[in-house]
Amino acid sequence: MRGVQRALRGALLSLWLVSGGALMAQPAVATPTEGLASSQAEPRAASPATAPIESLFPKLTGRVVDTAQLLTPSAQVYLTQMLERLEQSTTDQVVVVTVPSLGGYSIEEFGLQLGRHWGIGQKDKNNGVLLLVAKDERKVRIEVGYGLEGRINDIWAHFIIDDSIIPYFKDDLYSSGIIAGTTSIVRLLEPDSSRILVHRSVEKNWFQQIDWMLWFKVVFYSVFVGLPLAGFFVSWRDGGDSAGNGRPYASDDSPRREPRAERDSGSSSSSFNWFDSDSSSSSSSSSSDSGSFSGGGGSFGGGGASGSW
Repeated sequence: MRGVQRALRGALLSLWLVSGGALMAQPAVATPTEGLASSQAEPRAASPATAPIESLFPKLTGRVVDTAQLLTPSAQVYLTQMLERLEQSTTDQVVVVTVPSLGGYSIEEFGLQLGRHWGIGQKDKNNGVLLLVAKDERKVRIEVGYGLEGRINDIWAHFIIDDSIIPYFKDDLYSSGIIAGTTSIVRLLEPDSSRILVHRSVEKNWFQQIDWMLWFKVVFYSVFVGLPLAGFFVSWRDGGDSAGNGRPYASDDSPRREPRAERDSGSSSSSFNWFDSDSSSSSSSSSSDSGSFSGGGGSFGGGGASGSW
């Protein structure tokens, strides 16, 4: 009886092992929902949608387009009058524009396309210049037309940005920086003007204004050169006097050289007056553009320079 039970147990165990091996040998079949969780857990990164560059361009309402509101009203009037006088004397068109943002575009591409879109400068001369300031990106660019690249090349444009504009922008003095940069551009374009850029003059207190190197030189030469020379002169004079007193025949009848007569004190002296060309020139009153200004169809080729603060 016990032998029969052992035989049945062995048969059942063998049957269970055979059925388990057969199930393990079957190929795995993918379920319809397999991989759905992983695809949902890792969504694809959407590419940023960039708006057309023409939709970011402001409207050309005048020689100064301050859409970023960086200029004071008095600065806008001053710049408008200065650029109007420049165009009347040279036919060159310079436009100052500030934008809140570049919309994802580089300032080089934005400035080039904006200059072509507005058509700054005359069509036959291509004598337009665009001063562009992007507030959010903290960038500035000078875009120069084909006809003016000989007068404002890339090197001059870099000098204007680095020396005239950026020093003011670092202290959030946007109106002063734009006026200084525009004045430098005008000086390079006016035929009779000095090609001297506007630099920021930083006010110093009395302690910073002292030329310490000059005072060091004065003290050094006084101590190490002046005092030895003074001692040598005194000793030489004393030696000469003692030698004169020891002569047996000292005579005071030798003719003395009379001092030269002074020149007539009534002679006139020439005086020099120093003037600042900017401060002496009077600003002529002119009406604002009020939307009447427009470009003349000038073309730009990418000449200019860019900078950031």
